[in-house]
Amino acid sequence: MVDIVGTLVAVSPFVIAVALLVVLRWPAVWAGIAALVAALAGAWVWPTLESAGLADSLLDGAGTSAKVLYVLFGGLLLYNLLSAGGAVEAVSRYLGRLEPEKEALAAGIVVGVAPFFESVTGFGVAVVISAPILLAARFSPIKAAVLASWGQCAVPWGALGVGTVIGADLAGMGFRDLSTASAYLNLPLYPVYGVAAVALAGGTAGVKRHGAEAILLGLAAGSGTLLTSLYLAPELSGAVGGLSATAVFMARRRRRVNGVPVRALLPYGFLLALLALSSGVAGISNSLARLGPVFAGPGLPLLLAAGFTAALFGIGTLDGGGAVRGTFKQWLPTAGAVLTFVLAGEVVSGSGAAALLASGAESFGSLYPAVSPVLGALGGALTGSNAASNALFMPLQVEAARGVGVSGEITAAIQNVAGSHASLLAPQRIVLAATAVGLLGREGEILRYAIAPVAVSVLVLAVIGLLW
Repeated sequence: MVDIVGTLVAVSPFVIAVALLVVLRWPAVWAGIAALVAALAGAWVWPTLESAGLADSLLDGAGTSAKVLYVLFGGLLLYNLLSAGGAVEAVSRYLGRLEPEKEALAAGIVVGVAPFFESVTGFGVAVVISAPILLAARFSPIKAAVLASWGQCAVPWGALGVGTVIGADLAGMGFRDLSTASAYLNLPLYPVYGVAAVALAGGTAGVKRHGAEAILLGLAAGSGTLLTSLYLAPELSGAVGGLSATAVFMARRRRRVNGVPVRALLPYGFLLALLALSSGVAGISNSLARLGPVFAGPGLPLLLAAGFTAALFGIGTLDGGGAVRGTFKQWLPTAGAVLTFVLAGEVVSGSGAAALLASGAESFGSLYPAVSPVLGALGGALTGSNAASNALFMPLQVEAARGVGVSGEITAAIQNVAGSHASLLAPQRIVLAATAVGLLGREGEILRYAIAPVAVSVLVLAVIGLLW
C-alpha cells in the first residue's frame, strides 16, 4: 500500500499539470505553480521522498531558468525591433515573389525559412513571421496557419537551444552531446514536414511535382543541423540547418534571385557572426565564461544584435520603447511558465519522486523506448515549450531508461525531440497561429490538420528507439 500511495504522491505534479492545462484550460504559469506546490508538498509530507536537498534543487532550477529567460528576452527583443524597422515585412515580400508555385514555396518555408527564424528567436515567433508570407502567397488562412505551425520543426534549437540546455542539465549530459544526438534523430523528421507541406498545399499532384524537392530540402536542413552541432556551435544548429535548406531552395531558383533585401537580413548575419565567434572559438568563449553568466551563451549576442538593428534602421525612442514594451508583454507569461515548470522538474528529481516513478517503468522492459517518445510528446503538447517539457519529464525519462537497461543518452534525445515537435500542438501555439491568420475560434480545425506529421514523427522516434 505504501508503494502505491507513494507513487500517487510522486505522480501528482504531472496529473495536476495535465488537469489544469487540458481540462480546466488554466494558463501555463498557474499550472506550473500548482505542479511546483504539489512537488514540494509531496517531498515534505511523504516519508519515502527526500526534502533535505530541496533548497539545492530550487537553486539549480533558478539558475537554469535564468539562462533560458535571458536568451528568450533577447530573441523576442530582436524580433520586435526587426518588425519595427520593417525588416520582417521586407523578407516576407521577397520570399513571396521568389516562388510562384505554392507547393514549392510551402516546402521552402516549412523546412528552411521558418526553422531559421524559430532557431534564432524561438517560442513560436516563426509562426508570426511565416504566416504573413504564406497569406501573401494566397494560401487560405487555415493552410497558412497549419504550415506556419509546421515551421517549428527545429524547436530543439529554438531560441538557440534553450530547451536543449535544460534537457542536458537535467540528463547530466553536455549540451553538445544532447544537441548532436537530437540532430541525428531529427534528420529523418525534416523530410516528413517537407512532404506534409507539399501535400497540404497541392494534394497528391503537388507531391508528385515537388515531393522529391521537399525531401531534398529536408535532408539539407537535417544535414546542416547535424554538421553544425558536431563541428561548430551547437546553439546555431537549427539556424544553420534552416539556412542550408533555404540555400538549396534558392539555388534551384537562382535566375529569379533579384532584389534580395540585404539590409533587412544584415541583423541576422551580424547575430550569426557574433554567435560563431562567442561559441565556436574556444579562447573567446572561455574568456566570456570567466566574465560571468551575463557574457556567456547566446543572450549577449542577441542583445547586441538588437542594438545593431535599432541603429541600422534608425529606430527612435518612441518605436524602440514600443518594441521593449511588446517584448515584456510576450516574455512575462512564458517566463513564469518556464520558471515554475523548471523548478517543479528539479524538485521531482531532487526529492526522489522521479526515481520512484521510474521504477514503475520497469514493467515495460525492452518496450520502454516505444513509450518514451509518447511521454515526451505529451509533455510538449501540454506545456507548449520544449524547455518546460524537458523540465517536467527529463528526470523521469532518464531514470526509467536506466532502470530497464536502455541508454539514458538516447532516451534523453528522444524526450528532447518528441517534446519539441509536439509543442507545436499546444493550445497557446495553436492560438498564436490562429491569431496570425485571423482565425480565432477555429483552433480545433487547425489542430486537426497540424497533428499528422507530429504523429508520424513520434512513430518514427519509437521505431528508432526500439531498433537502437
